[in-house]
Amino acid sequence: MRYHEASSRARSRATAGGGEEEVARTVNVSWRMIAIGCLFVVPVRAAAEVVDPEEAATVAADIAEEEAAAERTAAESAGPGAEEDDASDGSVDDEVYEWAALPYAAYSSDYGVLFGAAGGLGSHEGGVRPYLWRGDLALSASVMEHDGVYEVAQQNHQLGWDFPTLLDGRLRLQPQLRFQRTVNQGWFGIGNASVAALPDEVVGLEERQRYHQFTYTAPELRLNARLPLVDGLSMMVGVHGRYVFIEPWTGSLLERQMNGTADDRDPPLVGARDHGLILASAGLLWDTRDEETAPTVGMFDEISVRGGIGFDEEYIFAYGGVTAHLRSYLPLAGEYLVLGTRLLADALFGDPPFYELGRGGAFFPVELPGGVDGIRGVPAGRWAGRVKLIGSVELRSIFLDFNLFGKAMNLGADIFFDWGRVWTAQDGYSSLDGSGPGLKYGFGGGIYWRWGPSALFRFELAWSPDATDANPDLPLGIYVAFAQAF
Repeated sequence: MRYHEASSRARSRATAGGGEEEVARTVNVSWRMIAIGCLFVVPVRAAAEVVDPEEAATVAADIAEEEAAAERTAAESAGPGAEEDDASDGSVDDEVYEWAALPYAAYSSDYGVLFGAAGGLGSHEGGVRPYLWRGDLALSASVMEHDGVYEVAQQNHQLGWDFPTLLDGRLRLQPQLRFQRTVNQGWFGIGNASVAALPDEVVGLEERQRYHQFTYTAPELRLNARLPLVDGLSMMVGVHGRYVFIEPWTGSLLERQMNGTADDRDPPLVGARDHGLILASAGLLWDTRDEETAPTVGMFDEISVRGGIGFDEEYIFAYGGVTAHLRSYLPLAGEYLVLGTRLLADALFGDPPFYELGRGGAFFPVELPGGVDGIRGVPAGRWAGRVKLIGSVELRSIFLDFNLFGKAMNLGADIFFDWGRVWTAQDGYSSLDGSGPGLKYGFGGGIYWRWGPSALFRFELAWSPDATDANPDLPLGIYVAFAQAF
């Protein structure tokens, strides 16, 4: 397999460069693994979610890149005469443009059955690698039964570009247009001790089903830029703008809190009316992984800050945030058994919009602590707080090599254990968080299907005590995603 060969070559170069460097690298990873591993002696909880259209578009383009590389290799093997024949046929020059299209379907306990398609078009004009530019388009919608009627529960659409070689490779620019609409976005109130039980006065079927939900709609523009500094270290900056439409369901917890009729132990909500938001982010990335798709050794760390200004018809609000995301990978049996660990901390300051209390991250925000990128098994939106802490330990293996459609592929599997917690206030003291450790956790396993060196599909099941809040009949998180969790 080409990616196995590339990984072996990378390790050979490291050995040739000196055994001391390799030993130092291993020791560096090992102490990080031990330090993070000490945090897993306590219980933990897990999360759930669906296919990310951004990942889907990236995978579609990566598959096209791999197919084009195979075609170029075949053309080179055929010799110059074959190239002349192709040119005389008037065929399109595959060396310049590459395209891919990928339909997909998935299921999530949060959003139902999801259908989508992703496509990409890239240019190699001038022989630039990996590409001169690339455009990705991903469209998806999910269908879920509600009160005997099927509704479109979620829409998630994205159009993005990637320009990796600007300023002679000193600048990588990634603009994106996104649109998201979710009619059953979860909201259970703020705090680590928020409850999922319904008040006694909530008796109607519609009101009971919608009590912990609201509708979230947001068109968004993102512009991220990455600037390499030294080997392994780069700086990233970003500017995001979005306009958010908030629609509480009649009789829901969110509507009651907006009207001041809910339990007064919950603080006033910011951003509960339609509003605009401008967010700026900056951070440092430390990346020593042997590869991005399925790393077997190294570290991938992010330290970032962000600040946002929001405005609605009545007032302006401002907030800030900081994220520390540490990821380490240690081979236990070469590339066939890898131990991955993660520790993620995210804190908000000022007056963040209430829905940001259930999200995290500066450049590519995701739902936290629950969801496919957080504590797998915990429903997205179940917990919300200004401070979030998430840890994961995962054993993963890609063990079976085979060829399909003329492509090198692999199958693998993973087992994982996620845990986390939220806090209402930065100082950690609030009656909304209850007493004791209050850890949320989840565990499960899944399989990997790797398509070439750049694309990986993940299918996972996760269980958590919190899963019954979203689906009492099937208390499992079911996920299909286009990348590993971390």
